[in-house]
Amino acid sequence: MRKDLFQGKTGFNMCPKCSSKDLETKENSIICLSCGFQFYFNAAAATSCIILRDNQILLIERKKDPGKGLLDLPGGFVDYYESLEQGMTRELKEEIGVVPNSLKYFASRPNTYIYREVLYHTVDCFFVGELSESCELVAGDDAAKLLWAKLSDINMDEFAFESVKSVVSEFLKKHTY
Repeated sequence: MRKDLFQGKTGFNMCPKCSSKDLETKENSIICLSCGFQFYFNAAAATSCIILRDNQILLIERKKDPGKGLLDLPGGFVDYYESLEQGMTRELKEEIGVVPNSLKYFASRPNTYIYREVLYHTVDCFFVGELSESCELVAGDDAAKLLWAKLSDINMDEFAFESVKSVVSEFLKKHTY
């Protein structure tokens, strides 16, 4: 693990237990030198979904930072007490207004996500989802708008996150002829 991934981006300037400012940043944690409390930085689970229809993939334009105005797959963070599938289903309902008929796990990637100047490490879990032909999609939550893009027209430079670029590239290699 790279040490520089946490430096200056932990969001902590005092111990969450005793409020001391005498902190030491380790590779994946902070340690309070006053009370000995150690806080570990664990990856947050996030989900994204590849949805295909007529040789096109459903993309969202991000409404908020990070990556405002850039492309993404529909998805988001998994809440406490949710499985990946439950989180994926909830996020799809929030972002595109529809629950998929099926979800199939595809891949995962590590990622980083800076929110309000705090660096979060995530494990992004990608699914392939199927929607009924008659469903009506509506952009909501973090999606400024929904776009259908031909698989042959996808430009990886337009995506907000490296994990999405990597998985979409892998998916395209397996699904374009």
